[in-house]
Amino acid sequence: MTIAFALGALLLSASLAIGTYFSSRHFLVEQRERTALRQAFTDGARVRDSLQTSGAQVDEVLGALSPPSGAIIYVRRRGEWYSSTLDGAGPALTTVAQPAVAEGTVGVGWTGDTDPPSIVVGIPLPAVDAEYYEVSAAEELDRTLWTLGAALAACAAVTTLAGAGVGRLVSRRVLAPLQDVTSAAVRVSAGDMSTRLDTTEDPDLAALVGSFNHMVDALHRRIQRDARFAADVSHELRTPVTTLTTSLSLLEHSPDLSPRTERAVQLMADELDRFRRALEDLLALGKLDAGRDETHRAHVAVTELVAQALKTAGHAPDLATRQPAGDDGVWVHVDRLQMLRAMTNLFRNADLHGGGLTGVTVHVGAGVGGDVVDVRVEDQGPGVPVADRIRIFERFARAGGHKDGTGSGLGLSIVEQTVRAHGGDVWCADGLAGGAVFVVRLPIVDGPER
Repeated sequence: MTIAFALGALLLSASLAIGTYFSSRHFLVEQRERTALRQAFTDGARVRDSLQTSGAQVDEVLGALSPPSGAIIYVRRRGEWYSSTLDGAGPALTTVAQPAVAEGTVGVGWTGDTDPPSIVVGIPLPAVDAEYYEVSAAEELDRTLWTLGAALAACAAVTTLAGAGVGRLVSRRVLAPLQDVTSAAVRVSAGDMSTRLDTTEDPDLAALVGSFNHMVDALHRRIQRDARFAADVSHELRTPVTTLTTSLSLLEHSPDLSPRTERAVQLMADELDRFRRALEDLLALGKLDAGRDETHRAHVAVTELVAQALKTAGHAPDLATRQPAGDDGVWVHVDRLQMLRAMTNLFRNADLHGGGLTGVTVHVGAGVGGDVVDVRVEDQGPGVPVADRIRIFERFARAGGHKDGTGSGLGLSIVEQTVRAHGGDVWCADGLAGGAVFVVRLPIVDGPER
């Protein structure tokens, strides 16, 4: 819109400037020609009258004349050229008027052999058998036209800039509602369900604002309802799962079980444990989806958090390394329990689907928003295809693995939502050893709270 206004202003101002210039130029040139013609007739009459005097010479006559400033007088008599100055370029400068004078009429024309161009007036003087030519430099006209052209060009430029400015203001005013809707949609997509558009008195926008706010309200209610349903179901199932777990624990320690029964009890215990973890994951996702602010954030040392998560997942804490090597004083502001669960899910995901955890690297560097810490979790599996690297963070999505059916399919979803809720990011890439590497990036804080 800004470009359109600027181009429109440019076309309009350029058209007006060109029309004004050429119309003014035509008027000024005609006026200059009339002035030169009157002056030439006056001077030509003097030359004719002087030459009619017995014994008068052309040189003496021209010497007695006082031509206008910047004008040169040429007289051609009996094939000889005479000039009011020492300039002998009469034949060349008066070419445009010579044909008309030769036919016995007045000739008027312009010559570009001078700088600036000059107007040439030729008058036949049959009474003295001579031709009179007056060449006048149009210096004043040239300066006037140049000044006029510069002024019109400057006006066109200013008009174009003004048009661009008006277009910018108009576009901002016209697109402001769209920008508000876009910003609100971005915030809603990022999970801020409290976003609403302000009411407006514009009848063209009122329907859009009302529909958008109604859509966000409906979406928020739907998310809350689904999250509450999942949380309620998970909560209701925890009691029977706990009872079943206790009963199976008693059966596992019973000395009277046959080998076949022991194997069946062990299978039931494994499936029940997976079911229990799935319920816990559903409860965690329900809280995250509902947007409940139940976090208790504090400054936590990253190396300590990683070591505790490794221990929880059944690995040695010294499996983690620091890059660059140095002190372990790297702190993040997180909910310790939520981030511990997310890290543990990553380590278990490497064990279940990545052929085993290879190593964990805590790397400190610089990001877009400042200093960040990357926790890189590498496995020794086949890696994750590029097409699946975003899909695996969806719920119940799997990209293959060595132990199908052993996970709930919710672990990576919990990791993503937890990390993003803490202002971080998570992604999957190729590992150095050929497997997959999951990177959790979190912003660094200055130090522990005092």
